[in-house]
Amino acid sequence: MAKYRIILSIMGIAALVSGQCTNPVTRPEIRSMSPQDRARFFSALEKIRQNGELDRLSKLHVDNADTIHGHPVFLAFHRVFMNDFASALNRADPGVTVPYWDWSLDATNPISSDLFTNNYMGGNGGGDKGCVQGGPFENWQMNIDSPHCLTRKFNQGDSIAPFWPPEALLSMQQTCSQYGALSSGIENGCHGAVHLGISGDMSTMFAPNDPFFFLHHGMVDKLWYDWQLMNPDTRFQMYDNVNYNDPAVSADDTIPGYPNMHVKDALDPRNGLCYVYVKSGSSEAAKRLMQEVNRKSGQKNGPSSTPTGGAPTPMSSAGGPSSAPNSMASDGPASAPNSMTPNNAMASNSAMAPNNASPGIGAAATAAGNGVPSADSAAKLNELTSQVSRLGGNGNDRAGASAALHGQQVDFLQSVLVNSMTPNHGLDMASAFMNRHNRFLHRHANALMMRREQQGETPGMGLDDILTGLTSGLLGKDGVVGHLLQGLGHVVEVLPQGLTETLKAVGSIAEDVTDDVFNILNLPKVDLSKVPEKERQIPYVAMLPDWWYEHNNLNATYATQLHNQIHDMIDGYNSIQGYVSPATAHYLAKKYGNQ
Repeated sequence: MAKYRIILSIMGIAALVSGQCTNPVTRPEIRSMSPQDRARFFSALEKIRQNGELDRLSKLHVDNADTIHGHPVFLAFHRVFMNDFASALNRADPGVTVPYWDWSLDATNPISSDLFTNNYMGGNGGGDKGCVQGGPFENWQMNIDSPHCLTRKFNQGDSIAPFWPPEALLSMQQTCSQYGALSSGIENGCHGAVHLGISGDMSTMFAPNDPFFFLHHGMVDKLWYDWQLMNPDTRFQMYDNVNYNDPAVSADDTIPGYPNMHVKDALDPRNGLCYVYVKSGSSEAAKRLMQEVNRKSGQKNGPSSTPTGGAPTPMSSAGGPSSAPNSMASDGPASAPNSMTPNNAMASNSAMAPNNASPGIGAAATAAGNGVPSADSAAKLNELTSQVSRLGGNGNDRAGASAALHGQQVDFLQSVLVNSMTPNHGLDMASAFMNRHNRFLHRHANALMMRREQQGETPGMGLDDILTGLTSGLLGKDGVVGHLLQGLGHVVEVLPQGLTETLKAVGSIAEDVTDDVFNILNLPKVDLSKVPEKERQIPYVAMLPDWWYEHNNLNATYATQLHNQIHDMIDGYNSIQGYVSPATAHYLAKKYGNQ
């Protein structure tokens, strides 16, 4: 029976991609559905739980977890997976409507959303096991990954941490010029906040046990779809590995778990998969606000000037971050801000320089090690590199000098990262480092390995191990420098630069623009003068735990940079007098609209 269901599923999907779609199915935001259509949707969900289809979907997700997360196929897989879900529902109830959840409208205060009421999806889990105790999925018993009740455990006890607001999502969509940038931005940014906000089954690889998964990934897919519509001539064919460490990818690649499906079959849902999304209003309201921000800031729309987007120079689509330096400038480390914190610990490394070093090496090492990362210390560090590379003597001498040099370079890069250096500067500096010193460091790391082998040294966790690792590829995709470059490089392409300063220069937003936001969202107007300032502001987004990034093959460095940029962006919006986010408007209308 299980084999029969799988064959039916594959046949159904294959039929959908066999030709042009003349009458695409619409997927609405769940709150726009009639109570009857919602009840029908919930009933179909119960049917696929009972007939084993939901178990099949959850198991398929678990079995392919390592290949569908942290890789370019993330969006493509989940688009096909969502359509598999829709097909299963329609086999249980032909013609049933499959909705999505625009969680960005609930970003300010997620727990206040109608979706967490018993008329929609039910709320938090209860009891020792966290079983869902209200709504249409009350006391659901699941079989994947093992028999248990459907669980939820909100990440703030009885509440849920804020999600990415519509402005942040729009900025990401307008900034990303390539598929991989958008996919990695979603996966490392907004996607995880919803999973972990609800938690329970939603925080596991068998998250499809919870119907919230499909509503959430409907929104994720819509973010991709809306981005494609921004440039339909090219983006419905676009697929690349930008911002990922994967080797070159192709639209002819097979979708994991679906041997008869290729990425190209999933790129344009208007055709093969045959569906389109109905607008919720959040993006349109955000665009109206951004039009006013652009006007007030005196900037014209365009890739080089609009604070909400633009198209930064992309990395090569033929490789991940480790290949990016080949196309970058290589004229030496870039300047870092003078406000960086110095790393005094590196002063001791200058003592490792060999006796036959030129007289200026000790001074250069001390200056570069003790100096605040700046144009001056960067220049001294570069000069030190040049002098060490010309050293004579035996392998031990060269290895010692290389260790001193490399320690300073690594700490320099780490200081840049920790102190949130401007991404462009950090990228240029890291790229120059990679281009100029890759072979040099490999050569001296080899010398260090020989020395350790001759002296019978026991490997430790210090600088020696970093250098030793260089010879086995640490300067490649998983390298210390490559990792830092990856974290810095992603941010350049995923979120706009200079937006915070632009926002803070706006000053105020006219009341008629705020009225437009309420009207676009079809919300009752709220007298904002009577609303406490704290409730009018966009709240910060919570940082996700490290285990989430590890389990999903993600880059915590990259995610931290995105997180910091989102906070800066939120600060900018909150500095504008009279500004009301679409998410805030949605929350305030729900709380104060009838008063």
